[in-house]
Amino acid sequence: MPHFAPHRQRGVALITAILIAALVSVIAVAMATRQTLDIRRTGNMLEADQAYMYALGMEELAAQVLAKDKKDTGDVDNLGEDWAIPLPPTVVEGGSVAGRVEDMQGRFNLNNLVDGSSKVDPAQVKAFQSILEQVSAADENIQISPFMANRVVDWIDADLNTSADGAEDLEYLNADIPYRTANQFMASPTELGAMLGMSPEDVSALLPFVSALPVPTTVNINTASEAVLLSLHDDITAAIAGELVEFRKENVFKNKADFEKKLLDDHQITVDNKMFDVKSDYFLVSVDATIGRTQLRMYSLLERKNGKVATIRRSIGTY
Repeated sequence: MPHFAPHRQRGVALITAILIAALVSVIAVAMATRQTLDIRRTGNMLEADQAYMYALGMEELAAQVLAKDKKDTGDVDNLGEDWAIPLPPTVVEGGSVAGRVEDMQGRFNLNNLVDGSSKVDPAQVKAFQSILEQVSAADENIQISPFMANRVVDWIDADLNTSADGAEDLEYLNADIPYRTANQFMASPTELGAMLGMSPEDVSALLPFVSALPVPTTVNINTASEAVLLSLHDDITAAIAGELVEFRKENVFKNKADFEKKLLDDHQITVDNKMFDVKSDYFLVSVDATIGRTQLRMYSLLERKNGKVATIRRSIGTY
């Protein structure tokens, strides 16, 4: 029988002990690493939940301010009211929160392009084409054809009849990744990114001037930008639009007649009063919440109707 010397047995035992110690060390490190990751993951989830709660709180605050504004000032909305004052970054437990409210009827509502029966509105198409031209003129890197308005019409109207230079299912199904038109109102202006020929840069350039509201709406002349005011009539120039914005800083348009009289008296321009108003029903709340390492941006679209304010859409990261 083979005989192992005692010193050889001790050598084998030592190596075995070293291997076991190494294995235990590896397991311990793995467990510690996993525990650290779990703690970090849990911390991130708690921070994200806390940031979301603060964002919801800001949304509720905005709703209360808008409801009070309706009660106090009635059917006139302008940029001098409390809701239009941004909330700068404010320290809260664990971080900070900031927010602002924007009047979505100060932008062009893309869903105005067709009415409730899916019939194209030529005046609204013309207004949107004006905005497309202005955005393209403002940036040499942005060149959006006015006919892109027809593609948006085809995207939201109920039929499959292609407009001039428009696009319906047939064109989209021939794309590298085929898809169909929505054939219904847009839920978000970011849907512009689905239009054939519309680049991400084009969409980014357009977003400050457009909205996608659940129903056709009028433009609030007290809150609209120069580009949107200019789109209301062919004879409104950039200079006139700028003049109206300056006039607005000291003089709120209290009704449609005030605006009509201003344009008629100063510039002999007669506008279609069906396209504009001095009040608004839809507002966008943008909230930036920072808790620890977590940063959250939330958008809430609010509808104010009969003095009551309701949230009709929320999104995280993009409107």
